[in-house]
Amino acid sequence: MNDTDANLMVAFKNGDEDAFAELVQRHQRPVLNFFFKLVWDSHLAEDMAQEVFLRIFRHATSYEETAKFTTFLYTIARNLWIDHVRARTTEPRAASLDASPNDGESTLSDCLPASARSRPDRQAELAELDARLRKALDALPEDHRLVVVFSEVCGMRYQEIATLMKIPVGTVKSRMHTAVFQLRQLLSRKSRSKGD
Repeated sequence: MNDTDANLMVAFKNGDEDAFAELVQRHQRPVLNFFFKLVWDSHLAEDMAQEVFLRIFRHATSYEETAKFTTFLYTIARNLWIDHVRARTTEPRAASLDASPNDGESTLSDCLPASARSRPDRQAELAELDARLRKALDALPEDHRLVVVFSEVCGMRYQEIATLMKIPVGTVKSRMHTAVFQLRQLLSRKSRSKGD
C-alpha cells in the first residue's frame, strides 16, 4: 500500500482495518524511539507505544483530515507522556529488591549491528557514552527535552513541533537553542572531570 498517512487514516475511519495496520507498521518504530529516549526502558517504551496506537484505534473519528497524521499521532504520544510524568510525580514507584539496575532497559548501543556491539573495545566506550547522554538528557527541563526528542529522534521540523506543543515557532527555537547549549555544557563538564 503506497497511500499517504492521511489517506490511510481516512480509510481506517471508513472501516478499513488494513489501513490501520499499515499506519502502525510505518510509525511504530519512531514512536517507540520517542518514548525510549524519554524513559530509557524498552519494555515501558513498548507499552506506551502500544497505548498510543490503541488510543488512535479508539479515537479515529476525532482525526481531522486537515491535520497532518504525525501531528495527530504525536499529540496523543505527548499527552500520554504528560499523563505518565504526572503519575510518576504523585505515585512513587516501588523498586523490586530482586531487580538488577538495568532490568528491562535497553541502551543506545542496542541500535548498532551485532558486529559493532560485540567488539570489546567498543563495549566500554558505548556504555560510557550511553550513560553520559542519558544523564545529560534527563537533566534537561521536561519542555526542552521534548523539543530535543521531537526534533532529533522524530525528525520533526520546528513548525510541526510548534503545532504539536501549541507554542510559537520562536519558543521552539529558543528551547532547542537552550537545550543544545545545556547538553554541550553537561557533556563537556563530564569530559573535563574525567580528564582530571
